Amino acid sequence: MTDSSPQVQPMTTPPQLGSRVISLGESEERVMSPVFVEPVQMHCTGDKVVKATAKSTRRLTKIAGLALFVIIFLFSFLGWPSNVIEDETIHKKILAVLFLTGILMVALEDVLRLDKSAIMLVLSSVMWTYHAASRHPTHSLEGHETFDLELGKGLEDVGKVILFLLPAMCLVESIDHMKGFAVVTRFIVRCTREKPGRLMPIVCVLAFFLSSVIDNLTATIVCIKILQRVVPHNQDWRHSCGGLVVVAANAGGAWSPIGDVTTTMLWVQQKISTAGIVVWLFLPSFVAGVVPLFGIWWQAKRCAPKHEGEAPPINPPVASRNSKIVLSVGILCILMVPVVKMVTGLPPYLGMMMALGVFWLVSEIGDLASGEEEDEETGRLDEVVPVKEGVPAALRNVDLSSLLFFTGVLMGVSALESAEVLANYSEFMRRVTKGSDMLLAVLIGVSSAVVDNVPLVQASIEMFDDNMDSPLWQLLSAGTGGSMLAVGSVAGVTLMGLEKVGFLWYMKRISPWAALGFILGLVTYQLQRMIASGTLS
Repeated sequence: MTDSSPQVQPMTTPPQLGSRVISLGESEERVMSPVFVEPVQMHCTGDKVVKATAKSTRRLTKIAGLALFVIIFLFSFLGWPSNVIEDETIHKKILAVLFLTGILMVALEDVLRLDKSAIMLVLSSVMWTYHAASRHPTHSLEGHETFDLELGKGLEDVGKVILFLLPAMCLVESIDHMKGFAVVTRFIVRCTREKPGRLMPIVCVLAFFLSSVIDNLTATIVCIKILQRVVPHNQDWRHSCGGLVVVAANAGGAWSPIGDVTTTMLWVQQKISTAGIVVWLFLPSFVAGVVPLFGIWWQAKRCAPKHEGEAPPINPPVASRNSKIVLSVGILCILMVPVVKMVTGLPPYLGMMMALGVFWLVSEIGDLASGEEEDEETGRLDEVVPVKEGVPAALRNVDLSSLLFFTGVLMGVSALESAEVLANYSEFMRRVTKGSDMLLAVLIGVSSAVVDNVPLVQASIEMFDDNMDSPLWQLLSAGTGGSMLAVGSVAGVTLMGLEKVGFLWYMKRISPWAALGFILGLVTYQLQRMIASGTLS
């Protein structure tokens, strides 16, 4: 008999918004209520919005910077509008804006994902194209001659530095390629094996005194090569040491007439004497170079990334007889550059070219690129990978990207100098400081962090006629403000090229301490003057 009564269906509630209907076999833990679903969805959506906004901002910044270059180039190419091309005031402002835009894009290199070398090459080309348009070299003979003289002077100034930098990098790379730095690396590894923190003060003192003899650029290259051998596993620590090398090398080059380009310029122009600059600037330079050591050291330890394990120990490299000879010959060739300059007046770039050539010949005649290494302790000969090509093989490892970047920076600065932008800026600083040598040195030092101090010092030489060893010239020599930004000195640019150090990283980790050293160095100089004049007696 069949039950004909109606079946009672179980009462069910409609699913709420945000939940889902589940089957009987599913666990209750998988039921997601609206309270928990909405925050997760909102969080994911928020991340997407932030990423999209960052991507759009990066793209717009990149387009805006490059669009400015394209627009100015088109104006120069078409010669229109005429007031933008012909008006001298607008001309100077546009060149300044172009250069500052390029520096900003270099600073944001990691964000924009544009190589700094490409940026500076395009920037310098656009600046010179725009400057050429105002001279009309294709329509006016006078304009052609004027522009030819301006461009020739710019090429001469840039060429001197590049022709010095290229053989210097080749020579240091050759010494490194032939294991010449094994002696120094072995000593540093032994000193820092138990206490790795010793590395930073060692390279600081090395860069400071080395730069006073072989100039700050070569000293920076040598120290960076040594750091790459000593701490290949710890990039953050190596970058911090490299930033300190830049500060110490710039400070060390300030108290020697052959240690920095600007100091050499003042020395050649008889604005400073050898005895005067050493006596008055050694202590201020030492303060400017060594005081940042403590701040950079502390910050490097505080900001160091947390590694899961200890870094692998570095075995001291083999120091063979050939390594010692290579290092000795290389250092003698480098020291030959300032000596020949002082005795014969030979420009440093020709001296460095001769130094590379002499080292090349000696290495080939003496067969220094040998594949046999003898340990200095055991006397045992170890077979290693033979280096048959010597210097030619080392030349393949020279970083041309950093050379091109520095070329673009210098060419851009030379365009500003040709348009008298820097000269006008020097006159403006003189009016603002109202004759105060200290304030003028501070302004030029701060300005040299953005624009190379070479044209600023050259403009000062032409503007002022103070006596030899006056406080003005000594303060211009002591101004190590270029260390405050990575693009402010050739040493900083070299660090960016060889170690791929970012502009923003340098500004965050090195700039504050470099600025502190710069200020304390000038204070030390002023105290010396006050003591000498009897003010503090």
